Amino acid sequence: MAKKILGVFALLAFIFIPLTAYQLWQTNLPLVSPIDLIESLRELAPTYRPPGNKIVFGFLPFWNMKDSTKLHVRSLTHLAYFGIDLTADGAVKKYDKPGEKEPGWNKLNSGDFTILSRQIKLLGKKLILVVRAMDTDQIESILNSDANRENAIDTVMRVVRDKQFDGINIDFEYMGYPNQTTRDNFTKFVTDLSAKCKLSHDKCEMSLDVFADSAVKGRLYDLSGIAKVVDLVIVMAYDFYRPSSLQAGPVAPLRGKCTNSTRCLDYDVITSIGDITKLVPPSKIILGVPFYGYEWQTVDTQFLARTYPQTGQTATYKRVRELLDNNQESSLSATWSGTTFTPYLSYSKNGKTYQIHYENDNSLKLKIEFVHQAKLAGLAIWALGYELPYTNLWLTIDNSL
Repeated sequence: MAKKILGVFALLAFIFIPLTAYQLWQTNLPLVSPIDLIESLRELAPTYRPPGNKIVFGFLPFWNMKDSTKLHVRSLTHLAYFGIDLTADGAVKKYDKPGEKEPGWNKLNSGDFTILSRQIKLLGKKLILVVRAMDTDQIESILNSDANRENAIDTVMRVVRDKQFDGINIDFEYMGYPNQTTRDNFTKFVTDLSAKCKLSHDKCEMSLDVFADSAVKGRLYDLSGIAKVVDLVIVMAYDFYRPSSLQAGPVAPLRGKCTNSTRCLDYDVITSIGDITKLVPPSKIILGVPFYGYEWQTVDTQFLARTYPQTGQTATYKRVRELLDNNQESSLSATWSGTTFTPYLSYSKNGKTYQIHYENDNSLKLKIEFVHQAKLAGLAIWALGYELPYTNLWLTIDNSL
């Protein structure tokens, strides 16, 4: 009887409430709890942060500083400014070329940042400096010279003191597999910087960003060693598929790693965290989630459709919502993948087929459930500003985390 009554109400709502195509699709997505999937996690630490005490770590890239007054900062515990870049000898990179200021350094010294940092302090949030290095030669030069490594540490600490940061986030993204000397020197760099950080003030917080596959591949990070000297390890659990991928696939698939299925993935978020918890206590792990997706031209609308070369590009949450809310887009179809627990959509334009994989309220809610079940420290968002002007992702975080 209760089911019949609910069905009548659903029918009345369908008839009398004008829903957009997005809203109707959103309300009918299946919600499947990942509780039963936790068996893939092993050696969980006994410590557990009760719901409500989770960390919400938001990365603000310099290119989104223009939106700094619109950000949903009240839901954050940490705001991480991304960031300063280092030169090969460990100094701050202040210029891209003569007369042209490096944008990360430029925005750090802007009035917008000053206003934002004051707001963060007044709200009692932590302000974190991201130190980034993305070039392989640059990273090796900094790490494999005692002088350059020490210079980098001194450089970072000067910026921390001058701008009154509460902590440091290290984002060294070495694309490949370094030799053991470079790995050891990275561990030394993080260890020494952490010691200087704690010496400056005992509440100075150290965090490290790592690739999702860092526990199973020979990446830059010696996880078990570094976990002893940092407060948080942020797993960049996204970019499982990228703009250059040969197939259109989910940016952050909660599950879907191949077993016997033909349409499956090499890796997924649950497997990644399960591997990393063997080396890092869950109480130190932050799950990184994307506020963006990727869009490709594809050969058809099938899940994991093949892509056309050089057509991949970022699709912000704003871009996705504008498409879904466009009632004139008759070719658009949105789909929920029960394999990966993520949504994707397809549409046609000028005779070409396009597909976007992205995150929404439901996929984010499932990831938050996973954070609770796996007893992780919290959530990290890449990147603040990609969701504007929409607030529903923040409502999901506020209500679920």
